[in-house]
Amino acid sequence: MVTPAKSESLPPRRAAQAGVATAIELGWRVAALHALSPSALGQPPADCDGLLLNRRSLGAVDRLELELRAIAGVAARVEVPLDDEEQEALAGLASAAAASPEGEQRLRDALADRHLSLAKRLWAQDEARGRAYELGNFVSDTWNRLLHPRKPHAHAAELGEIFARDRVARMKVLLDDLQTRLDPAAVHVVATHLDAWRDRVAQQPPGDGDGDRAATALSLAQVAEAYEPLERQTIIWRQMLTGDKEPEAYINHARRAQARDELLREMWRRYRRFWWLLPIVAVVGGAIGLLLVRERTAAAGVIGTLTAVGGMVGVTRASLIASARRGLQDWGELMWNRALAAVICRETLVVDELLPVAGEQRPRR
Repeated sequence: MVTPAKSESLPPRRAAQAGVATAIELGWRVAALHALSPSALGQPPADCDGLLLNRRSLGAVDRLELELRAIAGVAARVEVPLDDEEQEALAGLASAAAASPEGEQRLRDALADRHLSLAKRLWAQDEARGRAYELGNFVSDTWNRLLHPRKPHAHAAELGEIFARDRVARMKVLLDDLQTRLDPAAVHVVATHLDAWRDRVAQQPPGDGDGDRAATALSLAQVAEAYEPLERQTIIWRQMLTGDKEPEAYINHARRAQARDELLREMWRRYRRFWWLLPIVAVVGGAIGLLLVRERTAAAGVIGTLTAVGGMVGVTRASLIASARRGLQDWGELMWNRALAAVICRETLVVDELLPVAGEQRPRR
């Protein structure tokens, strides 16, 4: 078994390009702010856990202004800055949004217009950044749409539409188009998770009536608590795709040790079809060894001739050993990365927390 002794021996894995990662973050923030309801924020508490208020403890006006300023900062980093007039107009709408539902809707309409403007500018500037912005919107809306379903209180039905086959396929197309500009492990993990969520939701269709009627009594906070695993899943996807957190950071040393077991299983699944080659290789190798022992003189002449011919075309014993060593190292790194990615996929997938399979048993170790 070939496994890297230390993580430092592995070549550095390709990270997400800065512009693409920032465009994903921008798409995420715009979609999240569009779904943020000022009426659900309320007033800041009289006292908080810390000495000063944190982001989630701010009042509606301050929270909206904070999110708008964050969007302006990210847009500037991705080279599609908002001008001063746009920022002042949005800030004025944010102040009015906390006062009435009409003001809230005006802010959403203005933000939707800015969304279209940002998308057009990013696509015109760089196609990869345009795709990344769209991907960030998709990932963010995977959670936002559940909080604000198209039909009132139809949260279960909305979950089915979120992980519909067409929508998941569109997200995977964007991942595939951005594969060379993102961390390959992150792309693999997110694509695998999307398939798992799509299949699980399809296996357990959302309730068509009873679940939705029961949801009518739930407040926004209660819905957020009931579907919290999906929010956590989308945050994991964003962190991986933007490079805020490496995939390996989600597993501890004990889980990392499982990668060796996964490596053995992967090797067995891949090469068990060729078990019949082992006796053939053993017989051929034994025959060659026996021939070399019995016919040393003839074997020495043949080996000398082959060595001379190989030297004429640049093939030497050192080059053969180096090629074999590089091949084994590349093969070992490939198999190890596949095994590590499989473990990360399992450890970061939280669909079982939201949609557990009845009677499912954990696999025996």
